[in-house]
Amino acid sequence: MTATAPHKPLGRLRQLRQDLAGELFERDGLNTLFAHARNILTAALIITAGTYAIHHVTPVQAPGMFAVHLAGYVVAAMGVLLLLLNLADGLRRLARRSNHLALRAAAILFYLLLTVRMTQVAIYFRSAS
Repeated sequence: MTATAPHKPLGRLRQLRQDLAGELFERDGLNTLFAHARNILTAALIITAGTYAIHHVTPVQAPGMFAVHLAGYVVAAMGVLLLLLNLADGLRRLARRSNHLALRAAAILFYLLLTVRMTQVAIYFRSAS
């Protein structure tokens, strides 16, 4: 065992930190991350609007207006479609990385948890008023 062996893990950690900083700040990774987060939140709010219309139907008799709950299904489906498109874009970008399978699983779990939670919070605040 050489004298440099204990420093090898520190060198790897330092290299990992430099690679991460380069990915986030120099190769526009931070902007991409915030764009995906913004898209998740937007899609979650669209889904929330649709599910609210589905479950809180008030009779509206306006000429040419179809049932509000049907419009809620359409809006919620569009939100889900936007969320899936954003997820597909994120997974496509992660596929280029070396540890893409673990990152893909984490991204899918993160998308699902964040979307469900955002929808619950938005419905809670809407029903509280």
